[in-house]
Amino acid sequence: MKFNRPAQQTPVQPQTGSEPEKPGLNDKQKKILFWLPLWLCAALLLIGNLGVEPVKGSESRWLEVVREMFLTNDFLHPTINFDPYYDKPLLTYWFIVLTSLFNGRVVNEFLARLPSALAAVAALMATVSIAKRLWNAEIARLSGWLFLTCYSFAWWGRLAEADMANLAFSAGAIAWYLAFRKTKSFPGYLGFFLLCFIGAHAKGMAAIAVPLLAAGVDMLLAKRILFHLNWKSVLALLIGIGVYMIPFELSKHIAPAIAPETQNIIDADGTLKTSGIALALRENIIRFFAPFDHNDEPFYAYFIHLPRLLLPWSPIMILAVIDAFRRRKQLQETERWLCWTLIAIFLFFSISGSRRPYYILPAVPFCAILMALYLSRESFDRWMEKTKQILLLLFRSLPVAGLLLCALAGIVLKFFPGIVPAEYKMLLRLVPQSTVAALAAVFILGMFLFHLRSEPPFTEILPDVKLAKSIFSIYISLLVVFVYVIPTASQFRTIRYTFRQMMLRAEQMRVPDENIYFYQSEPRDAVYYLNRKSRISVIADKEELEKLRREKPGQRILLIAQNRKFENLPAETLNRLPVTAREPNFPWDSRENIRKNYVMRMILPVNKKVQ
Repeated sequence: MKFNRPAQQTPVQPQTGSEPEKPGLNDKQKKILFWLPLWLCAALLLIGNLGVEPVKGSESRWLEVVREMFLTNDFLHPTINFDPYYDKPLLTYWFIVLTSLFNGRVVNEFLARLPSALAAVAALMATVSIAKRLWNAEIARLSGWLFLTCYSFAWWGRLAEADMANLAFSAGAIAWYLAFRKTKSFPGYLGFFLLCFIGAHAKGMAAIAVPLLAAGVDMLLAKRILFHLNWKSVLALLIGIGVYMIPFELSKHIAPAIAPETQNIIDADGTLKTSGIALALRENIIRFFAPFDHNDEPFYAYFIHLPRLLLPWSPIMILAVIDAFRRRKQLQETERWLCWTLIAIFLFFSISGSRRPYYILPAVPFCAILMALYLSRESFDRWMEKTKQILLLLFRSLPVAGLLLCALAGIVLKFFPGIVPAEYKMLLRLVPQSTVAALAAVFILGMFLFHLRSEPPFTEILPDVKLAKSIFSIYISLLVVFVYVIPTASQFRTIRYTFRQMMLRAEQMRVPDENIYFYQSEPRDAVYYLNRKSRISVIADKEELEKLRREKPGQRILLIAQNRKFENLPAETLNRLPVTAREPNFPWDSRENIRKNYVMRMILPVNKKVQ
């Protein structure tokens, strides 16, 4: 792709036999070419190999809830293992329901993660909109590229959870407010509050609090609080609250498809377990002031977590904060709003006693904009400018360094295969051939885009050549990690294979679903991959196990649990529980990890042999 310079004002007559001069790009074509790479790169980073990995973290909750919604045709009362599960709002479940409709109402890893990928694109669009409205197109593009190349963008944009949707609604509401902040517009107020209150059904009330903080800072700085206190804003607020209450009222007045008597179950802390609004208050208000979980982080936790979310740009963010502080008296109104909004968001989440890294995710787009402003000008101090240039140089070297390391590893393993222990020989099929091939392909692509020139076409998209190369180098590194390395390494995460093999074994043994049990606890990761159409009960202890044996004499009964759950059983009892399937072990697994691996055992019928 090459950008032609605009045609000269004075026409030049072509020489005989020569080709006519090509016309330059018009403004619309330039706009497309300047913005298109950002969206294409975002799509590739988010969608590439998206469904390869088995579920991780809390993803299994979303997949299992949606799977059971389709089985029961009840989309208002989420369940896991056909027990009420109201810990999360409904909206992100519904997003996965929508994508799964295109697959015959069957949810899988790709379709479950797709809404988060789309939410990441929406958050990127909101970030660009904020920066473009308050500054200019160059700052907006740079902000978009910086946000795109933060590790947190790809990580949470590729997870089937609610965090990226929460970020998208928060950033979208702020972008909407900024578009109407100088007018008393009912559509402006209504759009803002709808984005806030609908977004609250994604993760929680942080989607309301963060936009209100950003809008409040702007109104304080511009002295527009009374300006926006009018009947239009009040009416829009009431409509937003009404829309927020709709799912709660529907779930309250429509009985659950599974066990309607659970409609009035009281949780251990006195909360009505199936009351959406009661749980929303507990999960947001009560958790904020008197956290009942996630309260093990110190008050300074976000000084650690936020830089982690910004990797590898964290050092640049530190320099940007120092630079903004040094320039505090010369900051423009928009920069003051940005800085105070960041401070307000940071303090809001720090004051809460419940802290987790992903809670502060809504601050990342604003950090990207602050870094863009810093990178678009010279630093306040000479030493900061030198530090910035050194960091950008290190970023530019990432793909080359990665390629050289992989090539070196490939050469060593090719000529000295004996250095690999016998139990690790399985890794030789992954290193170096596939890794080197992938990195080489990416490196060749990079060289094509850079075109080995001092001013390649790619860098015309951004104001600085060196900065553009640094950003592209980081993007290539992230692309390799998220699209190739992590999906390739996921084959050693055997959770999906293990539970599917367990169910295959159960079918071969002709064990009915009602004779499959969990032992001691319910592993939520297992429920989705076991893919049962009825509840899997839990056997709590040895006494219940013996009782079950007496109640179902001569029947085959299967128990699924981690290895460690069976450790306290007497040897005599354990001998009557032969292993029928187990999770594979790898040479690098520690003893503790092996204890956490899953195993399926059969309760041996009396006077029967295992078949």
